[in-house]
Amino acid sequence: MRPVKRLFACGCMVAFLHSAPTWALPSHFSDKVEAALACRSEWSTQWWQSYFRLHLDAPIRVWGGAQWYAGKNAQLAGNLAQEVFVNTPESGALMVGVLINSPVAAVRKNIEERLGVRFVELAGPYPRFLSQSGSVLVPTSAEQTKWYCARWHLGNRP
Repeated sequence: MRPVKRLFACGCMVAFLHSAPTWALPSHFSDKVEAALACRSEWSTQWWQSYFRLHLDAPIRVWGGAQWYAGKNAQLAGNLAQEVFVNTPESGALMVGVLINSPVAAVRKNIEERLGVRFVELAGPYPRFLSQSGSVLVPTSAEQTKWYCARWHLGNRP
């Protein structure tokens, strides 16, 4: 191969490597996570920890009884995931959730339109929205929403 062709080929390879994402979420990622967030699936802490480690790398922190992972901008019912989380084994809850940098009204609208999940606002001092299946939306600020499904270990679940 002539030096000019070799240089061109190397330059193309470098350009491709810099333009291609260094990670790609599997095509099933959104479906699996959306089903869990909508409380439409069963799960185990160990399964989700393994799944998130495989596709999102190591947790970025452990806080509030959960392991938190970078969301890699996963699209979940039309919302970009900032971070996702799963409970720690000792927390006493089965919980999968996501933090979204959008107001709760926009997140709610996207989920209702795309997944057919309907939320009702709960009475009380803190705004919360609950679906019939137990999925929860909580505004953490004016521009950020937490969407999760939680089930507490009441002795009737493994």
